[in-house]
Amino acid sequence: MSTDDDRAPTPPDRTRPTRRVWTTFALFTVVLVVAATSAGYGIGALLPTRYAAHADVLYALTREQPTGFLREDRNLSTQLVLLTSRTVLGPVASQTGVPVEDLAEALTTTVVEESEVIQIEFRDTDPEVATRILDAIVTQYLAVSNNDARADVRGYIEGQLTEVLDRIAQARTDADRQDELAPLVAREQQLRTQLDEIALSDLAGPGARVLVPPYAEVDPVSTGPLVTAATGGLTALLVAALALAVMVRRQIRR
Repeated sequence: MSTDDDRAPTPPDRTRPTRRVWTTFALFTVVLVVAATSAGYGIGALLPTRYAAHADVLYALTREQPTGFLREDRNLSTQLVLLTSRTVLGPVASQTGVPVEDLAEALTTTVVEESEVIQIEFRDTDPEVATRILDAIVTQYLAVSNNDARADVRGYIEGQLTEVLDRIAQARTDADRQDELAPLVAREQQLRTQLDEIALSDLAGPGARVLVPPYAEVDPVSTGPLVTAATGGLTALLVAALALAVMVRRQIRR
């Protein structure tokens, strides 16, 4: 008759990690976190401190009025494209010696929701340089945006109106062309309306003007070494947690 002492020893539970495995994993986690934190701090210390200069430009809409969908307004979207185009940045690059690509990378433009205000930001390692370059960008943008394009449009419409008036005069004296008279008169009224809109725009003044002159923030906007170190440490913890999940899953499958 067998007794309890004769029973075979209970085999170890292989579905759970052993103490040695836990110790190895803990050391691995500590080393990984320390290494990632140190690397993050080092990268943050090497990155240059950057400052942001800001300016606000008011672009007064004429035909399109501000709405809840202002970000989709074609006029304002065109102004954002113009601000980052070579037409604006090219002369600034020649003036400052900074390549157009670098200017575009450091430049950010946004439209304040439900308004006609364009916010412009430029970043540089020197706050005075950032302010000076942003001032040059705003000045060039105003020169391009408020050029005599409306005068060119006015001249084109006036030419179209003269042509339509000549055709109306000819149609009134030609009995065979009386059916052309009504469409020509409608076209005349349309052109006169467009000229009136341009005249109102001229009375309102330039479409774009400076609302807030360029200024630089006192505090830097770049990420400091402490932030990059914390980011590195958190990333290491996530990697360690993923490794733990994989290890436990493999142990259970054995």
